[in-house]
Amino acid sequence: MSTNTFYTKYLNNKNLTYLCLAIIICSFIINYLNIFDFKPDLNGDNVYYYALGRALAAGKGYTDIIFFEETPHSHFPPGYPLFNAGIMLFTHSYSALKIANGVLFGLSILLLFFLTKKLSGNLLLALSTCLLCCMQQALLRYSTIVMSEMLFTFLTIGVLYLISLINTDHLFDKHRPRSQIIYFILMIIGLNYIYFVRTMGTSIILAVIIYFGIICIKKSITFFKSKRTHADLSQQIKNKQALFSHLIILGIVIVSFAGAKTAWDMRNKSIGVTGSDYLKDFKKKPKGETMTTFSDWTERVENNLTSYVGKWIPSAIVSDNPELEQSVTRSGIIQGICILAIVLLGLITLKKLQLLLFLYIGITMAVLMVWPEQYGGHRYFIGIIPLFIFLFLNGCLELINFITKKMPLAKYQQLIPAGGLILLLVFFMFPHYSKALKPQQNFATFRQWNERIADPAFIEYIYAIDWCKKNLPEDARIACRKPELFYLFSGGRKSTSFPQYAKPEELFERFKKQQISHVIIDRWFRHGYVTVYPMVKQYPDHFRPLIQVGKNTAKQLPTLVFQFFPNAEKK
Repeated sequence: MSTNTFYTKYLNNKNLTYLCLAIIICSFIINYLNIFDFKPDLNGDNVYYYALGRALAAGKGYTDIIFFEETPHSHFPPGYPLFNAGIMLFTHSYSALKIANGVLFGLSILLLFFLTKKLSGNLLLALSTCLLCCMQQALLRYSTIVMSEMLFTFLTIGVLYLISLINTDHLFDKHRPRSQIIYFILMIIGLNYIYFVRTMGTSIILAVIIYFGIICIKKSITFFKSKRTHADLSQQIKNKQALFSHLIILGIVIVSFAGAKTAWDMRNKSIGVTGSDYLKDFKKKPKGETMTTFSDWTERVENNLTSYVGKWIPSAIVSDNPELEQSVTRSGIIQGICILAIVLLGLITLKKLQLLLFLYIGITMAVLMVWPEQYGGHRYFIGIIPLFIFLFLNGCLELINFITKKMPLAKYQQLIPAGGLILLLVFFMFPHYSKALKPQQNFATFRQWNERIADPAFIEYIYAIDWCKKNLPEDARIACRKPELFYLFSGGRKSTSFPQYAKPEELFERFKKQQISHVIIDRWFRHGYVTVYPMVKQYPDHFRPLIQVGKNTAKQLPTLVFQFFPNAEKK
């Protein structure tokens, strides 16, 4: 009995499928509840997503509402804020958006189960992949943050699964099931919506275009070869239908994507935006310089290749959370190469969608090789982490099967790969994943930010924000660093930032022009004391201290709130 026959006979009936789904759901709920974090994440991007969702829900359009002047937004694509807006029609609860991301993650894992089961024909492999994803620390972290990673993951896995369901050779035949067209329409909608969720979504769109383009070439060769060799007429007709079916699919994918991109570009052009913030960031070096020479680019590729091979990809598969600044060791690179070799083996031995997965993962990683190294991390390839885990486990399974193939254990040969995989999971993967989750679980037990889990300077800053919320009038015009965090922690109040560096007299005139009434000077962001405090010292009659948070010592500066009087007379 072959391994595939064994899996088909004993591990692929419907009752076991339902049991696997029940196990996955229970595992997801337990792990998610253990790491669910009520605290707002300090990444400013999630506040922008929240505010943009509120603006859309309020009928203000795709608008920045954090600052004094509400202006059209163009940096983040509108897909995830639109998702948030749908939830905010019923509630403005920040926790509700976090829970919605958890639901997306749970649905992603269920889709992943059906996708991996279909690709591998192995129920145990599909179950193992999903159970590890339920415990993967990076995936769980982003499932409780108000950011676009989970919607992106859900859509990409959904698109891959829908493609696996479509019989592309006969999609436009008269007698094809109606469900095939429904799958295709959903795939096109999902694929184009991905573009509006994350810029990195272009990688899967390009992968799909190239994938169907290659199939079209293959079908063309097959059709013209059968015509040239005068093959059976019915076979020629089938080859012709398959070719035209794939040409139509490719055309629809390209035209729909071109339409979606053109619509977004036209919208940005209508508000005066002709360039991309991402392109500006793309040329930045870690210390703020600009990429200029060929050696700059080769150095970036080398740095990214080292960090992703030696740190980020291995830690995603074995579930660890290395620091951005953590250096890559020689042993880490060797370990990473071994892990990637197993992943490649798992990809090569797949029977379905092998080429598409190769293109999607390959394009994603190729982009990350030239992306600024200061932005490296799990976040930037979060959508393919489940695929890496699946391919790694599949590679381990194939490796065990290859090693034991010639052993004198023919009677138990079909059981050995499954047993080896279970041993790998029980004695290595699950314990390591569980250990990696402990810090996240401990962190989630604190429902509010406090000195035990955050920099005291930040705690002073949010205390000052809370004081402003309770003691200053609604029409107060406040200047501070990170207006997005002020917006979140003040319950939706507007503010404005100040430049990182400016001369006192220039900043004074800027405050007068902006009609600033209050300013927060904090030590969490050094620019408050570097830029604003010298202005306060130079114009003491124009600033009245209202509150001091923290001690003023030789080693520590306090957080200060001042009221600004632009027209005060000197005493």
